[in-house]
Amino acid sequence: MKAPLTLSLIALLGAASFSTSQDSAPVGGAYDPSVMLPAPAGTPAPWLALLGGVDEIRLQKAVHSLCEFGPRMGGTESGDKAAAWLKKSFEEAGLATQVHADPETWCHSEESWSLSYTTSSAPDKPVQLMRAWPYGFSPSASGQVDLSLDVVEGAATLAGRMPRSRRNSPTPAIGIVDGNVTLDGEYARVNHLRSGNSNKYPVFGINKPEGDELRRLLAAGETITLDYALKATIQEAQPLTVVASIPAREGAPKGFLLYCAHGDSDAGGPGADDNASGAAVVLEIARSWSAAIKAGTIEAPPRELRFAVWGKEIHSTSYYMKGLDPETDGPLLGVINYDQAGYGSGADQLNIEPDDLPANKQMIHTILGVLAEFEGKAGLPAHWATNKSLGGTDSYVFSRSKLFKEGKRPSLTLFTSAWDKPDVQKRTDGMPGESWNDGDEVNVDYDNYYHSAGDTPENTTDKEPWNMGWCARVGLIGGLAWLDMMDLPDTPDSGNE
Repeated sequence: MKAPLTLSLIALLGAASFSTSQDSAPVGGAYDPSVMLPAPAGTPAPWLALLGGVDEIRLQKAVHSLCEFGPRMGGTESGDKAAAWLKKSFEEAGLATQVHADPETWCHSEESWSLSYTTSSAPDKPVQLMRAWPYGFSPSASGQVDLSLDVVEGAATLAGRMPRSRRNSPTPAIGIVDGNVTLDGEYARVNHLRSGNSNKYPVFGINKPEGDELRRLLAAGETITLDYALKATIQEAQPLTVVASIPAREGAPKGFLLYCAHGDSDAGGPGADDNASGAAVVLEIARSWSAAIKAGTIEAPPRELRFAVWGKEIHSTSYYMKGLDPETDGPLLGVINYDQAGYGSGADQLNIEPDDLPANKQMIHTILGVLAEFEGKAGLPAHWATNKSLGGTDSYVFSRSKLFKEGKRPSLTLFTSAWDKPDVQKRTDGMPGESWNDGDEVNVDYDNYYHSAGDTPENTTDKEPWNMGWCARVGLIGGLAWLDMMDLPDTPDSGNE
């Protein structure tokens, strides 16, 4: 099914070329940006400049830069460094940029740690647990204790998952969890303990092979002595949100379209796909749009564009939403959010969510009209799907608000994976579902490294950089086409308040 094309979309059909797509897949992990694919015949030069300005190599570098700061949790040193880098990057692209301090909330940062063990048969040969990762809100601690499968006062406890603390129950010195791992067992999932500074001991996740070896040694009668150290900061602090803008063309009505992504890793792991990829896409859209305007190949947008990278997922978004002033800001016309935009473990597809909210349908059909015409060429996905509300990301802060419900304004998330395992959802009545299948179900791809110690650029975004390219180009096309529709006659809720 093809959605009707708007006037803007009709202008997109055309013969030139720009890079890249999933067809120029990396060999041995190296991406070749020199592979050029033909754009649809007649695509005008301004659109080629806008869409061709998206650079997958630059997107990869942005993810690496962000991950080098650390998990970027809101209110922490790495979060503040990432916000400063993003502000500088937006400003270098020519955008007016501000950093907002959000309300204080409990924050955690694990600066350094080590975890090793020796056995009674080899006391002078320590073994490092290389895949160990501390759980969020684990307190600083260090020591040397014996390991047990039971909860023993002052010892180390090895468990598939940590038992709940009960009144008068023993308090271990450290907890080790080996049952909360990625589907392949190679990395520990990163969880949070109780928020705040009341946790009595640190907890580390380890992977399945490490856990299996420890259990084998204990079953063989070995005494295992753990040597551990964790330096962590737990405090109430203010996450920093970065907001940049591109002004509308002269004489345009008030109102703005918001592109956004959360900048923290959310779980406290490396956070490459979740969500350095989303932050990189938002920055890349701003860079491409600003460069095309500066070069004179495209005029200023029909409404103001804003680009936000939230200091802390949901928390910062909620604060921003509550603080909007219609008198000074004008109406917030719509939201395009990015979360896990850089990798998929099981498929090569782009998803648009949610398609079961009436306010989203016009923007979704606008985006799908473009995708249907481009048919996967010129750096756009060959496979896409729309799915119902799954929750758990920043777009829902807007879509669940009274302003968006009553104003019938769209709030979408574009992504290439969700959660930590494959998912199948019922197709929403009246919506396309999968582009390659007319069935009643929609597949949602997953990220094996979701919320884990393995969410690194090398495991995710470096393998499939075209995913971020897709997300950026679809956001550019879909956003501008949808804004142009607002000025067409008989368009409902133009936002001209």
